[in-house]
Amino acid sequence: MSDFVMIGDGTVAGHDQTFALINRGYDPENRKAGQWFETTPEMFDYFLNILPPRHFLGFAFVMSEAATESLSDAWIMHGKRAFCLAVRNGSQMDFQETVRGFLQHVSERAAA
Repeated sequence: MSDFVMIGDGTVAGHDQTFALINRGYDPENRKAGQWFETTPEMFDYFLNILPPRHFLGFAFVMSEAATESLSDAWIMHGKRAFCLAVRNGSQMDFQETVRGFLQHVSERAAA
């Protein structure tokens, strides 16, 4: 995946804003693979401890409960920054490739 689109207001989403963003709606007009926002490390930990993850890389995981038939929320730590990314439901390998691409995207945005 190469199309990553930041949603939200561009600030680090706290508790209430994180929940508002993940509950933004479940139809294709509101939720698409590649949409992401930055959140807090505490929110990463919160979601990691709710349910066992479907895919787990240590620093990134996919929620075991899907958001839609084809999408799930992934939570990614990059250094001390935490992100939520809508990903297509797929294999562990697909998830690894998506995370790799997302981290490159975040690094390029930081360098710009």
